[in-house]
Amino acid sequence: MLLKDKVVIVSGTGPGLGIKLAVEAARAGARGVVCAARTAEKLDAAEAAIRALGAVAGDCAVLKLPTDINDATQCQRLVTETVAKLGRIDALFNSAYEHGSFEPVAQATLDGWAKLFNTNVVGTMRLTQAVVAQMKQQDGDGGAIVMINTMATRKPYPGEGAYAASKAAQEVATKYLAQEVGRHGIRVNSVFMGWMWGAPVRRGIRMMAKQQGRSEDDVLAGIVANIPLGRMPSDDECARAALMLASNYAAAITGACLDANGGEFMR
Repeated sequence: MLLKDKVVIVSGTGPGLGIKLAVEAARAGARGVVCAARTAEKLDAAEAAIRALGAVAGDCAVLKLPTDINDATQCQRLVTETVAKLGRIDALFNSAYEHGSFEPVAQATLDGWAKLFNTNVVGTMRLTQAVVAQMKQQDGDGGAIVMINTMATRKPYPGEGAYAASKAAQEVATKYLAQEVGRHGIRVNSVFMGWMWGAPVRRGIRMMAKQQGRSEDDVLAGIVANIPLGRMPSDDECARAALMLASNYAAAITGACLDANGGEFMR
């Protein structure tokens, strides 16, 4: 099993990819899954989804900790309580993010840009620093950190300039971090997600269809036409791609960027 006996933290355990990362980690044999999100409702939903796996999840422990990555005290508490209750941290999936509004760069509200950078770069690194400090103490066994990034940094989409710019900055910081912490046995990689079929995208397609006066099937077909696989990858599939980077199968990989988008963007 990909994550057999590992203890993993998933930040941003909300609808869509976040909850799928938590569920798939449990399915992949994790000994403990720590769910971190700002609201109790999202944490409860993640725990329920893991429990719904039944015997498939085995004896996987589920720890729910309300966490805002913009708060250093909460980030440290997340690490401290994880170690106190589960003994160590083997992997961190940085899935928490803020998207902001859709607006052209030339007319963008730059205060909004600052808010996105504060969460997507500074907040992400705030939690990462707290986890790295713990991983350095784990007898050279280190751990793995996986940053959830976006194809919007590769392929511009209307109105996503601020979000993409903040995630591009995260990508650069990730490479520097990978270079710095490798000697401690800590691997740091990024996964760049494209369209993912799941609850958030379904809502988005309904909205686009209404705004454009088209059917939902027509909107979806237009998106899928640009994906070489001929279908939109599911958020489950994309979550499993991220899990691979935290597994022992990726022991030789650090500082890498994995595209999980069905081939819509190819380097």
